[in-house]
Amino acid sequence: MQRKRNQYLEQAKRIPTISSKARRFSDNGEIRFCLQSIATHMPWVNRVYIVTDGQTPECVANMPKTIEPIKDRIRIVDHQEIFRGHEELLPTFNSLSIETFLWRINGLAENFIYMNDDMFFCGAVCPEDFFIKRKVVLRGSWSGWDEVAKLSFHSENNRNGARLTEFSGDKFFKAIHVGYPMRKSILKNAYEANQSAFIKNASHRFRARKQFWPVSLHNHLAFSQKFAKRKRDSNDWVHFSVAFCRDADADAIRKKLNVLSRKDKKLGCLNYSEAVVEKVPGALKKLQKVTAPSLLQRLILMTKKAS
Repeated sequence: MQRKRNQYLEQAKRIPTISSKARRFSDNGEIRFCLQSIATHMPWVNRVYIVTDGQTPECVANMPKTIEPIKDRIRIVDHQEIFRGHEELLPTFNSLSIETFLWRINGLAENFIYMNDDMFFCGAVCPEDFFIKRKVVLRGSWSGWDEVAKLSFHSENNRNGARLTEFSGDKFFKAIHVGYPMRKSILKNAYEANQSAFIKNASHRFRARKQFWPVSLHNHLAFSQKFAKRKRDSNDWVHFSVAFCRDADADAIRKKLNVLSRKDKKLGCLNYSEAVVEKVPGALKKLQKVTAPSLLQRLILMTKKAS
C-alpha cells in the first residue's frame, strides 16, 4: 500500500500537505486498541467490518486474546466491494472518498457506528448511547456559517457537507471526533438523489478542500429529516486532537490520559499517537489499560454491573 501510495503521489499535482502526511498511513497499533475496546466495552455488537485496500491487519491475522471474543464477528471488506460500479476511482488513499461509499458494505445494518482506526471505547457503552428509537445520537455543537474567517481543512470539508442540505449558508454541525452513529438509508437515498456529487467526491485519490465530508452530509440530513438528536446531558468523550498532541507538553498529555479512566468517559480518539508517545513513552500502556482491562479489572467491572 505504501509503494502504491508513493507511486500516485509522484504522479499527482498540488497535493495539500495534510493529504500526504506519512503519519496518516502509519500503524501504531490503533486498530488493535479499537478492536479490543469493542470486545471489552461493546459485547452486544453484531458485526465488525474493517475496510482495507486488500490488507488484513496484523491483529486480525494473529489475534490477541483481547480481541478473540469478537473474532467470529469480524469481516475484512475490500475497497472493491464498496466501490463496485466505480472501480475506475481506485486505488484511493483518501478517507473522504472511502466514506462516500462506506454505506455500500454488503450486509451492513441500517443502524451502524462508523469509527476510524484511532477511535476507541474507554468505558462500557450500550446501544442507547448511539441510537434512541429511530434517531442517531450526535455529539458535537453548532457553528455559525461564517463564524470562523479561515476554516481548517477538516472544517471546510465539514461545512461542504452542510452546503448540500437545507442548512447551507446558515449554520453547520461540528461533530466530535469519536464513534459516529449513522443510518445507512440516509446516505443511500442521498446517493440515489445526487449520484454525480457522490462520484465526484469519491474521485479524489487524496484529500481536497473542495470535497464534502460524508459524515457531515449524513448528520445534517439526519437533523433535517428528524432522525437526529444532539447529546446535551454530558461529555462522555475524550479527544486528543492533532493540535493537542503536537503542541501539549508531557504533563498536559499525562493529565488527559488519566481522564480516560474516569467513570463518566466512554469514547475516545487519539489522533496523533507518534507525538504523544514521543513525549510520554508509556502513553500506550494507558490506552491498553482502558481498552482491554486485566482479568482482575474485568471481574471488578462484572461485579459492579451485577450489583
